[in-house]
Amino acid sequence: MRDARGLTPRDYYDLLSRVWCIETCAPRLRPGWSDENKTLGQCTITAFLLQDIYGGKVYGVPLPDGNYHCFNAVGGRVFDLTSEQFDERLDYTNRPEQFREVHFKKEEKRLRYELLKKKLAALLPPDKNEGRNEKMEEQIVTITVKTKGEKCEMKDEEIRDWYASHVAKLFNPAYGTPEIKVELERIEK
Repeated sequence: MRDARGLTPRDYYDLLSRVWCIETCAPRLRPGWSDENKTLGQCTITAFLLQDIYGGKVYGVPLPDGNYHCFNAVGGRVFDLTSEQFDERLDYTNRPEQFREVHFKKEEKRLRYELLKKKLAALLPPDKNEGRNEKMEEQIVTITVKTKGEKCEMKDEEIRDWYASHVAKLFNPAYGTPEIKVELERIEK
């Protein structure tokens, strides 16, 4: 499984190992956090960050203290970048789905997620598709409207606005809203 940059979950583990820190660790677990146990207290923010990258769902293994250890499931594959904090092997079957709306009600957790996301972004290589989509959009959004002077029932601005609003509906929303550029050329008889 690879993302748009060509990175696998293992690649993200390696990158995150460089940025997991005591500030991104859950406050209740900070006394046990160390460079030798970097994944301690990082599960929820890491799982939701990987969900941003790969999609899928986040599930939780119930823990004795009433909390959940979060992991990812994408396209029938399960991965857990923070499992090494446990001495025993975890059972990932039939676990309840976890939702960021619930977890991020705790502002400290949302802030730790934002910090981890920022630290990871500083290490990421450029997206392989970055620039290609922009160039593709540039090529397809330029249209030329030719009018025949006085026979045109709309003013130039109305023509531009009409074409811009109708052409925008043809684009895939995954690329975002393109900037429509319409060049008008008046043809005289």
